Amino acid sequence: MKRGLLVILMFVSFCLNGQGYKIGVRAGVNYSKLQGPLQEAEDFSFSSGIHFGINYTYYPIKDLGFRGEVLYIQRGSKQNYNGDGFHLIRLPNGTKLYEEGTSVMNLDNTLAYFSIPLTVQYQVNRRFEVFGGLSVDFLVGPSGRGKVDFESSSRPEEIFFVQSYDFRYGSDPARGANFNIQPVSIIVDGDKIDVPKIVGAYYQFDELDGKKFNAFNMNVIGGVNYFLNTGYYIGARFEYGLFDVTNDRMDISLEGVTEENEFIYRDDVDRQIGFNVSFGFRF
Repeated sequence: MKRGLLVILMFVSFCLNGQGYKIGVRAGVNYSKLQGPLQEAEDFSFSSGIHFGINYTYYPIKDLGFRGEVLYIQRGSKQNYNGDGFHLIRLPNGTKLYEEGTSVMNLDNTLAYFSIPLTVQYQVNRRFEVFGGLSVDFLVGPSGRGKVDFESSSRPEEIFFVQSYDFRYGSDPARGANFNIQPVSIIVDGDKIDVPKIVGAYYQFDELDGKKFNAFNMNVIGGVNYFLNTGYYIGARFEYGLFDVTNDRMDISLEGVTEENEFIYRDDVDRQIGFNVSFGFRF
């Protein structure tokens, strides 16, 4: 946080000493999702978030500018799964039971970034401005909320429950769960077993090999601004991620495990795409 404030102060100081420049602020909403290979019962849909920040534009010639921004932006994606799957159940004696069944999962991930977009601006006329460029993004606050409704395929009358997700991808430990909330009771081979009602991001892992989401990303940017007057404008932009958002060493299949009860890791590329709408002012 202190480093971020220092960067902003240095940025503002640089802006105020410039020539042929404009300073601006903008804020708005964004809609984004992951785009990558899907499992048969899986889909990604758009998730909403907010953004706000300041910008500086240097004009070497009339109507053509180079803009840098310091931006806080929330990207993310809704992940839905409805089909054959598995659930890890930890028994009191330390044994891990990988139960096959049907999973209905809904998870809304929010990935907050400290973003530095760098764009080239061209003023088409007094109303319209087009731009394009890149953003350099650093992940600062990944989280997720959702639930899973699981039912065993071999003993549905004994093993069925709803479990809530409260994911803090940056800080959750392996095997993490909220044990202060009343657990869910199921029957396994005649014995009553308690399953956590709320679990963390890495409940199924005995140890971590990094975090679920990668800390760095870059996006290609393109868009247009419409000026209501010389200062106020409404803008829209499209973003396309260049790198894999997920860490392959922590991205596991939802469909099942191997015959040796090992996770199946998804060696794929999940890119982030999105668009946002802003209301801004420049002076």
